[in-house]
This record gives sequence, structure tokens and C-alpha cells, in this order.
Amino acid sequence: MADVKPKRLEKAFDYVDRHFDEMLEELRKVCSYPSTAGNPEGREATRRCIVSKMKSIGLDPKVYDVEGGNAIISADTGGEGNAALLFYNHYDVVEPGKYENWRINDPFHPRTIDGRLYGRGVSDNKGPLYSRLHAVQAVLATEGRLPARIKFLAEGDEEISSPSLHRFALENPSLFREMTKADVCIWESGRNDDAGRMWLRLGVRGSAAFDLRVETSDTDVHGRMGAIVPSASWRLVWALASLKTPDERIAIEGFYDGIEPPNEADLEVLRVFPYDEEGFRKKVGFRDYVKGAAGEELKRRIYMEPSMSICGLESGEVHSGVRGIVPHKAYARISFYLVPNQDPSKLMGALRRHLDRQGFTDVEIEMAGGVNRPVRTPVDTPFRYRACRVAESVLDKPMVVELTQLGAGPADVFRDAWPQMPIAGIGPSHPGGNHHSPDENLIVEDYKKAIKYLIALFRSYERDVART
Repeated sequence: MADVKPKRLEKAFDYVDRHFDEMLEELRKVCSYPSTAGNPEGREATRRCIVSKMKSIGLDPKVYDVEGGNAIISADTGGEGNAALLFYNHYDVVEPGKYENWRINDPFHPRTIDGRLYGRGVSDNKGPLYSRLHAVQAVLATEGRLPARIKFLAEGDEEISSPSLHRFALENPSLFREMTKADVCIWESGRNDDAGRMWLRLGVRGSAAFDLRVETSDTDVHGRMGAIVPSASWRLVWALASLKTPDERIAIEGFYDGIEPPNEADLEVLRVFPYDEEGFRKKVGFRDYVKGAAGEELKRRIYMEPSMSICGLESGEVHSGVRGIVPHKAYARISFYLVPNQDPSKLMGALRRHLDRQGFTDVEIEMAGGVNRPVRTPVDTPFRYRACRVAESVLDKPMVVELTQLGAGPADVFRDAWPQMPIAGIGPSHPGGNHHSPDENLIVEDYKKAIKYLIALFRSYERDVART
């Protein structure tokens, strides 16, 4: 590997410093488009903006329409080196919620306050995408070439489990393999912690979500009839309660079967991982972790155990005002986050069988969006050591290695195409970035640092020998 020294990077770094205000303005612009699932015009405007940016730095992006879904954007720099890096990102964002809950008046009018850029999408996931485009821009502008081949793939419905990407890869296997052929896939983002250290996330968790519904009669009745008229809300509460035991184990038969146990290298990464359990507890505002977990046990539960959450419950329309009734309809959404070797495609049947055995044949189940299988990247992947050496060389702080990204994503699509390709997340986000919440934000200096880090990562391939 080439020796990465800051003096060899001064030209590109200086370019970033001189053009950084313009880069931030470009990020503000792309984040001004409301590319939510319910806004096709906003998604289209975002695509046009990204394509225009790619063309402006010398790329030749291709846009692949997906019938009934969202288009996929692909670009390839070519490059003179032997290595290829693939950047995966998404351009859709979640709904912003109530505007009055934001520090800025309009989440689609990003503003910088006290060194942070606020706006929907600045961190999840337009900021990470643009940090990568800006890194390529800086190298091409100052050197005219890249020492490694850089590929981009950006999709438009990651927030609803990527059905368009799954469909595109299934219907165009040869094309998708060519678009994604690389030595490493650098996942949608990473984070920088409060100590200023950049994190490297190895692998991606899986996910599945389901809507549960029950209807017990044709109409609501007065609450005085609660002794004789069946209640949909009680039926659903009892059904949900059957899914988890008091000791926090998920009660679905076979749920834990086949989970891949950690090896010694995994455990060592976990042992040295600097999880701020007290800081997180205070930030979120709860008294104790579930089952009193702490230290090594807490980190094991976070990174090695699957989870199930009740994301929402609705019955009786209490948001419309207090009514003393027996509701006849009830609804809940549950989500699962999965660890290696769990297959989300089997969960629907397992959930149905569980509810039937418990006497809840009347509870309907519907898949909520798509599913993503968990993907593991071995902690001893060679890319880990390259990424860490670059960080120590140009950031003056060691890189933190995280066992996996805790959020889910469509990493299984890429792993199916290239079974040996490592998947690792690096990016400009931070712990207080408020993904999916009001006041989503990005620390401006972290954004600049991410750009410069990627420039140094590109340069680390300068003298690499041909891939074997």
C-alpha cells in the first residue's frame, strides 16, 4: 500500500478548503427537494440535481427507470488503477413530521446554526452521497485522474426497504453485476463520535416489518358494553403480548435458530469498542437498560442479538378526542432487526403460525414494505486495515471499528451479486444527527473531514499491485 502522507494531499485538501462554501451550498440545494415516498415530484427533482452534479465533475451517469418504482442512478469514473470502490447511497428521505418540531422553520430549507447544517436528508443520506461526489471532484480538479476506479449507485426507496433495487437486480442480473463489480462496497454512511474519531462499520443488519390488524364487530359501541362486546384493542394487546416473554425473549418458535455465533475476532472488536452507555442513557432519558444490561453484556445485546419493536398502536381514534367506547378495529406495526443467518423471508409464516397456535387466528398480518437479509463483513477484511491506516495518517486519531451497522439496508442485493465483496460504512454523520427525527443535522466540520478522508483513501491505492 502506498504511504499516505498529508503533504501529498495538500493540493486536493486546499481545493476542498477553497471550494467548501460552494460544496455546502450544493448540499443545501439537493436537500431542499422533498424526496419522500409520498412526493414523486420531489424525488424526480432530486434525481435531476444528482445527475447534474455528476455530469459537472466529469461523470457520465446513467438513470435506470424501474416500472412502478424509483429510478436507480449509476456512474463510473473509470480510472487508471487496478482497484475499484463502489459507493452505495439513497436519495429518498423520510417524512419530516410536524414542521413546528424543527429548530428551523422548514426542514426542506436547510440552514447552518452553530456549526451544524439542519435539514431533512443532510445526514440520511444526501450528505454522505455528496461528500463522496465532492471527494471525486477535488481529486479530478487537481490531478485530472483517480488512482482507483470509483462507482456510484444511488437508489430512491431505501426508506421503504428498497423494493425497486431488489426488483432491478433480479430482472437485470448481468447489468447489476457489472454496475456493482468492485473490491469493496462503501455503504451509505458512517459516523464520527464525540471524541472526533471516524467509525468504520462492518456489515449491515437485516430487517422486516409487519402490520397486524383485527376487527371484532361492525362498529364501535359505548364503553358500558365492554363486559359483553368483544374489544379489538384488547385482542390486539393480547396478541402482541404473546410475542415476547417477560425475560425479553422473542417467543416465535424457531426465531433464534441458526444465528451465527461470534468468533474471537468479533469479540475482540466488541471488547475495545467504546460504547458510551451512560451518555446514551442520559441523552434518551431513561433510567435503566433492559434487564439491567451493562458493559460487555450491553454491547453483546446491541450488536449480537436481534430485536422486535412495536412501532405503533392505533385503536379508538383517541387523537380525535376522548370517547368512552369499545373499539371494533385495532392496528399495530411491528419491526424486526436481524443478525447474521436469520432469514426475514421466513418470518411471515413463523409469525402466522405463532398467532394461530396462541388462538389469534382473527389477527390479520400484512408485510409492511420489503425485507432485507443481514450481511456480515468479517472483521479481519483487508479493507479494515487500509481504512484504519488512512485515518491514523490524515486524521491524527485512530478509527473506531464497529461490528456492524445497527440499521438495516439492502446489502443482501450486493452480496448476492458478489458473495465475497466486503461491505463497510464510512461517512460524515454523528451520534446526534437525529435520523428520521426532527432537527436532522450534520456537523459542518465532519462533512469537510469526510471529504478529505476519502481523498486520502483514494490516494492509498496509488501504487497498489494488480488485484488477484
